[in-house]
Amino acid sequence: MNMKSHKVLSIILASAVMFTGINFSAVKTYAGTKLSYTKSYNKLEKKCKKKFTYSSSQYEMNKDSGEEYKLWNKELNKDYNKIKKAMPNNKVKKLVASELKWIKKRDKTAKKAAADWKGGSGYTMIYNLSLTKQTKSRIKWLIKNYA
Repeated sequence: MNMKSHKVLSIILASAVMFTGINFSAVKTYAGTKLSYTKSYNKLEKKCKKKFTYSSSQYEMNKDSGEEYKLWNKELNKDYNKIKKAMPNNKVKKLVASELKWIKKRDKTAKKAAADWKGGSGYTMIYNLSLTKQTKSRIKWLIKNYA
């Protein structure tokens, strides 16, 4: 493409943007926010896969599952609070109610997942792994719906 064609194309594109009212800076900010949440999620995912191998004693696996859950829960709370802070007040109430409902469901699901292990040495690990799985899903849901 020669310089004259490039300039004409730029003018046409700029005119189209002004005519349609598309605000590319708003789109970029939205995508950038979603991207930053996703990058943070992926970074933690990589860290956890490297750190938590679940290939040692049951005691260690129980301990690791608790540590991994704490990391994911911290990530969830960080994202949740950032999103909540950026939301208009009239939308915050709905998000808070949704989060409280999700927490109850998360805990109930984790107890059910670990029920067969009750009294056994693997109960803690299974319970924590369920919490972790659900928390990771919730982070993805928050990113998809609110970031």
